[in-house]
Amino acid sequence: MDGTQFNVTFSNEEQAVYVIDSEVLGKVKGRIPMMQLLLPEAETFVKIQRSQYVRLDVTLDTAIHPEHSEFTPFRALTEDISAGGASIRLLKGTNNQSVSQLYLWMPLTLKSGEIHYLRLKSKVIRVTEKKHGNMLLHVQFLDPAKNDVQTLMRFIFEKQVDLRKKACMFNMIE
Repeated sequence: MDGTQFNVTFSNEEQAVYVIDSEVLGKVKGRIPMMQLLLPEAETFVKIQRSQYVRLDVTLDTAIHPEHSEFTPFRALTEDISAGGASIRLLKGTNNQSVSQLYLWMPLTLKSGEIHYLRLKSKVIRVTEKKHGNMLLHVQFLDPAKNDVQTLMRFIFEKQVDLRKKACMFNMIE
C-alpha cells in the first residue's frame, strides 16, 4: 500500500469541493486504523464546481430586467436551466457591463397545461464569449421562492421524461 497514488476529494468548512493528487505514506496504528497521506502544496488543489440541481439544455424565452435602472429590459433565450440558475444567450453588443444583479422573467408551461410566470432575482456569476461574438450570461437565482424551485424542478423533470421517451421511440424506429 505504501507509495500507492490516487486522487483525494474533500470539502472544506464552506462546502467547497477540492481534488488533490496524493499517495499513501504509511499506516497509523491506534484504536481506529488509519493511513497517512501526502498533503501536496495548497496551490495544487483543484476546486470542483458541483451544481446542486440537475441542469437541462433547453431554450426558453426570457425577459431580462435590471435590478434598478442600469439598462433597458430585453428578451433573450436560455441555453440551459436548473432550479439554481441559468445560462442565457446574449446577442453581440448587448449591454451588460458591470451589472451584478438582475431579474429573469420566464413563463414555464407544464405538461398539465398550467403556465407559471416566474420572476427570479439573479446574481451574475460570469459572462463567457461564444462563437461569432455572442455571449453567454451565467446567473444564479438568489433566494428563489420554494414554489418557484418546485416549479422549475417539475418542469425539468417533465422535459427529461419527454426526452427519454423520444430517445426510446427513435431507437425503436432504427
